[in-house]
Amino acid sequence: MNIGVVVDNELNDDKRVLREIEILKEAGNRIFVLCFGFSNRNYKSIEGIIVTRIRISKKLKDLLFFFLNTIPAYEWLWSARIKKFTEVNRLDFLHVHDLYMSKSGKSGIRRSGRKIPMVLDLHENYPYAVTTYNWTKGFLRNMLSRPFAWREKEKEYLGYADRIIVLSDDFRDELTGRYPELPEGIFTALPNVPDLSQQAYADDIKTDLSFKKERVLILYFGVVAERRGIFDALDVFEQLAVENHPSCFLVIGPIDKKDRERFLAKTESVLLKDRVKYIPWIDLPELPAYLEISNICLAPFHKNPQHESGVANKIFDYMLGKKPIIASDCRPQKRLIEKYNCGIIYSDSVEMKAAIIKLSEDDHLRIEMGENGYRAIITELNSSLVKEKLLKIYSS
Repeated sequence: MNIGVVVDNELNDDKRVLREIEILKEAGNRIFVLCFGFSNRNYKSIEGIIVTRIRISKKLKDLLFFFLNTIPAYEWLWSARIKKFTEVNRLDFLHVHDLYMSKSGKSGIRRSGRKIPMVLDLHENYPYAVTTYNWTKGFLRNMLSRPFAWREKEKEYLGYADRIIVLSDDFRDELTGRYPELPEGIFTALPNVPDLSQQAYADDIKTDLSFKKERVLILYFGVVAERRGIFDALDVFEQLAVENHPSCFLVIGPIDKKDRERFLAKTESVLLKDRVKYIPWIDLPELPAYLEISNICLAPFHKNPQHESGVANKIFDYMLGKKPIIASDCRPQKRLIEKYNCGIIYSDSVEMKAAIIKLSEDDHLRIEMGENGYRAIITELNSSLVKEKLLKIYSS
């Protein structure tokens, strides 16, 4: 079968999309990908996949997307390109990623004249998530981008799909409860578990340990933003610094533009400048080297509909790195961590602080929880878990 995959971003660093593509490819399907290629970047080819890149500047892409609910030029662009993509590659299926691509995908199929099914792959609870993004905040930005329109459009956009993939059973249940007219059988839950065959590790990564000294190192990896709970964590580290607790904090990831000034001011304060190290970016193959020098990993997401739609990639990365996890009590990650006894869940800053102190003082507990998480990844929580489910979508 010829399967077309549509991603409105770059492909090469999207672990979830690449994992699904590999499963479909190994099953004997021919995979074609339509995605963006930003004009100032070069991309490595991916073996066994035919990739068509829409060359565009990142600034123009962001501008078109910003106005999607006002002037839908973004959808017009994708509809035209998907039509051609479907015709040229004689696709048997179309697999589009993210809610806002659903209408363009369906329109492109109709315009191509090929009556083929469409799979919609939801990476997040988008109608809620978009209201938390900084680019939608402020009176003028909110008025022009109209993020709340997605609550009204969600049902319509879900209705374009023949099958829908979600991150968790929790999110599936939420959607079927909100839209009972959608048959439950249309949904399949595929969590962000890793593909062990795709784990690449960079050699000769030099990590600076000078700030660690004799301290216990807590790692946060991912987007740095208020909604991700980063400032809650920094507040706790300020309290620990006052008490001269032997811990330090390593933060790796890009900062949301609106939070940048606040974050840098906080980390450069008298209390934290010697206890917090910030690294703006690393390539994914470098992550194991930083996990190796860390003692504990942190997932301080704010509890909200977005973070309760599934388990983030970083949770599985932490488990694969054999590190115990301190995480907020968002339902999916709480259920996972408690099931495998691979970390400590907290509900407020007092409990977060207590968890850091407890794991900092107990080497054996850290090792035990780290091993529990690793064992779960190797034996259960990897791509073998989602392989059968993904292939069944297409066979049905």
